[in-house]
Amino acid sequence: MIIKISNDLKKEEIFANGIELASIMGKDRKNGKRILNYPPSKKVFVHLFKNPVLITDNYQIAKLSPTKRDTIFSLFNSRPRIVEYGGVGVEWAEKYKTVWCPSIDTILFAKGIQNILPKLKKVKTAVEIGCGSGFLSKYLLAKNKQIKSMLINDINPDAISCAKDNIKDKRAKFFVGNGLELIKNKKFDLIICNPPYVPRPKGIGDNPYEGIGLLYHFLHHGQKYLNEGGILITNISSLSEKIVLNKQPLMKINILEKMRVPLKVNNIMNNPSWLKYLEKNNLNKNFNQGYEYWQNIKIVFLENKNLNIL
Repeated sequence: MIIKISNDLKKEEIFANGIELASIMGKDRKNGKRILNYPPSKKVFVHLFKNPVLITDNYQIAKLSPTKRDTIFSLFNSRPRIVEYGGVGVEWAEKYKTVWCPSIDTILFAKGIQNILPKLKKVKTAVEIGCGSGFLSKYLLAKNKQIKSMLINDINPDAISCAKDNIKDKRAKFFVGNGLELIKNKKFDLIICNPPYVPRPKGIGDNPYEGIGLLYHFLHHGQKYLNEGGILITNISSLSEKIVLNKQPLMKINILEKMRVPLKVNNIMNNPSWLKYLEKNNLNKNFNQGYEYWQNIKIVFLENKNLNIL
């Protein structure tokens, strides 16, 4: 399956491709001969969702006619899945079981990067901490040819495998492990980080990627990893805002993009104590568009102002 998001995030096109054309779309015969498979480049348009609030929006899918509904559910259960935005796509396959597929916040983050790219012409060195599928690093490298080197990191080996398989760029260097240890005593022109942004009570203290520890660290200490004029781009949720901004960061926060999205993380929704905790931290309970709980996410940048890249 191919999911293509429009540049303004107002359209989500769904395509079947490859083996799905025969196994799901019924294109299994041609000129009287059986066809079992098609090349991945072969695709057919299936449906257009308008104003998506999620990439996998079960509510919108369920409202479709029965055949189209079941077809799209089958496509979402199929692998591999390709997510495209701005002419850049990554493939997410079954072998990356512990890696999240690019979601709506990933695409919003890419839109935020797009907004600031013309102002980042002097960026030569970049790093992504917590790359996940690798979509954002791939997007940045594709859109900014001035970058000379980019360090791509995740604590999850499966994430680095996914990123390596999707990013074939000589400027990219990959590292598995604690990203904060990796960049200790180093400086970059640009840091991007789409970290966990939903706070959790009694998070795992020895893992910087549990809860909002990584986000808090970059907001308040990110300048020490930046060259003069360097930029940090990250994501803040209304659920964590009052916690991570309990004191004023040294660098000014500038908003690139913002979006209201449903909270649809099953291990949160099925955990009553976690949900109750979030309700005390700006989780908006308001049934709308098929979802009960909502948050606001912001893609922001912070600048180390001693040298004006912008």
